[in-house]
Formats: sequence, C-alpha cells, structure tokens
Amino acid sequence: MQIIVLFLFISLTFFLYSILNLKGNKNTGILQRLNYIKNLNEDSMPEDEDGKSCKERVIKPVLESVGKAMLRLAPGEMIAKMENKIVMAGKPYNWGVKNWLGIQAFMILGLPILILLFYIQFRMDISNLLMIVFALALIGLLYPNMILNGKIRKRQSEVTKSLPDIMDLLTVSVEAGLTFDSALSKVVEKMPGSLAREFETVLQEIKVGKTKKEALYQLADRIGVQDLRSFVSAVVQADQLGVSLGRVLRLQSEQIRQNRKQRISEKAMKAPIKMLIPMVIFIFPTIFIVLLGPVVINLIEMFAKMK
Repeated sequence: MQIIVLFLFISLTFFLYSILNLKGNKNTGILQRLNYIKNLNEDSMPEDEDGKSCKERVIKPVLESVGKAMLRLAPGEMIAKMENKIVMAGKPYNWGVKNWLGIQAFMILGLPILILLFYIQFRMDISNLLMIVFALALIGLLYPNMILNGKIRKRQSEVTKSLPDIMDLLTVSVEAGLTFDSALSKVVEKMPGSLAREFETVLQEIKVGKTKKEALYQLADRIGVQDLRSFVSAVVQADQLGVSLGRVLRLQSEQIRQNRKQRISEKAMKAPIKMLIPMVIFIFPTIFIVLLGPVVINLIEMFAKMK
C-alpha cells in the first residue's frame, strides 16, 4: 500500500509540474536554432501525430473537458475576471479559460484525494485531516490565480522597462517623416518583447477595420501599465485635434523616462528598510550571542559558586 501511495504522489507531482511549468523560456535562441535544425530533417522524419507534444495531445484536451464542466458551475463574474487576467498575462502557455479552470479543478480535487490516501495508510487524526484537506483545496483554488498574477507582474515589468526605448524609436521614426502606423511597423520589426508583439496586434486590428482609437485603448487595457495608458491617451488626442504627433511623442518619451527615474529613486529609498528585516532576524541575534554569550556563561558560573 505504501508503494501505491508513493507512486500516486510522484505521478501527481510530475503531472502538476508538467502543466504548470513556471520556468521562463530563457534559452529562446538555442531552441530556435534546434527547431531550425529539426526542420531541415523534417521531410526524412515521420511526424508524431502532426508534430504535437504530449501536452497538446493529452493534457490540454483533458483540461478543456474538465474546464467545460467548470464553466457551467462557475459564476460569470469569476469567469470574466479570469479571462481578463489571462489577456493581461499574455495568454501564457496558449491556454484559455477552460484550461485554467480545468487545472484549478484538478488541484482542488487532486491534492485532497492524495491526502485521503495518506490518511487511509497512516490513520491520521480526523480533525487534522479535515484541516489539511481544507488547506490543500484552498491552495488548489488560489494557486492558478497566483501564477496568473505573477505572469501579469512579469509582463508589466517587461513592458515598463522596454517602453522608453520603444518611445524613442517611435519618436525618431515619426520625426523622420513616417506615419504613425509605419512607425509602429518599424518598432515591430526592430524591437523584441511583449510590447512590440502587442503593437503588431494593433496593426493587424487596424488592417481588419478597427479604428486606431479603439485598437490603442484595447492595447492599454491588455497591458495595464499607467505610462502606456498616458501614451495612448496622448496619441489619440493628438490624432483627434490635429496636433503635431512628433512633438507629442517627444514630450511623452521625456515624461516616461522621468517616471522611470522616479521609480528607481523610490526603490533605492526603500532598499534600507527592506534590508533592516533580514538584519534584525539573522544578524542582530548572532551579534547578541557573540557579545552576551560569555557574559551569560560567567554569570551562570558565578551564581553556581555562590550556591
């Protein structure tokens, strides 16, 4: 029985790790070269069910099936919030609401079931068991949202860092005589990152008939960065009022760089306060032990002799 429980625990751990792999794709260049080499031999190699991975062929359909059932049970407000989070996170793993609801259901049910198997084997106290089951179900409910929130913060941080450089390229391109759409195309061509990909989406939406104002405001909603909202508002107002776009972009670029300097200054001012916590917890007790330890030992010996 112990072997069965251990096997189930390892299987569930690997399953959750495979579908919620939090490691970033840090070796993109290497992977691209490996894919290029793979494509060179594609004609001579048999295809594995249209080249789909195990995650695409097995895990994703299972999560979608569970997610469909969850869609019928979950409140509409919860689904809308999750959809908004997925969009702001950049649709990580190319998963939709069904997939995230599916993994939520798996974790809410799977973790408590695993603990119940341990209870059957080791006969835990029932009160402790109920508390652990409730805690694990709560973790299963919150953990996917924590992942999405982390992805959102990471994406917003990336956009905030790349925005000043992109603004400079936009400003130079417009001042050189390009239209705003052509300047965005230049940014998409020259700059990497999430913001450049979002600008590519904006250009595609404009091509299929969406107005520039609507496409830009939706861009600001998808990212959720205040500096980008200010940039979008300034561009839309300049387009409506007929103001020189180059001058507006120049002012926005300077303002965004100034905002970045202020954020850096704020972080530098908060650093000593953040350093105080580990100092109090780890360094000061050690100093007290070194300084007061001999004194305490001498006092103990002195009182022992007095007795």
